[in-house]
Amino acid sequence: MTPIEARDQTNSVLDGTIAAAGAADWVRDRNGSPIPEECTVDGAGGVTFGHGAYARVSGDDPSADAQRVADYWTSIGIETRIVNDPTPTVFGRGGPVNAISFGTAPGYTISLGGVCVPGDPFDYYDDIPTPAPSS
Repeated sequence: MTPIEARDQTNSVLDGTIAAAGAADWVRDRNGSPIPEECTVDGAGGVTFGHGAYARVSGDDPSADAQRVADYWTSIGIETRIVNDPTPTVFGRGGPVNAISFGTAPGYTISLGGVCVPGDPFDYYDDIPTPAPSS
């Protein structure tokens, strides 16, 4: 897998999780751009992409929403675990991600780290939108 494919896979998993979550008005971290990070793959330097989002309007049934997210993740090869105490939270790993979580309190949040592939994260920093400096 190339770094671009790994980055696109990260976006795809985030999109699918948002669709499964049952909330509204999602805000993606960093203007929607996954952040390239250093990692090690097969003993050499690699790149992974981290991403996340939060919902401004949470769903009406956090337990059902957590189950839908877990079902979606399982369908794409992510090993999942739901923790219900104190609030429904789903944790996952494997398949198209290194690790991922979906939390329901205090609001709905998604945090994910993509798979590590050979590459240099510095080659992808120019792809990240940079906000204009404040005056």
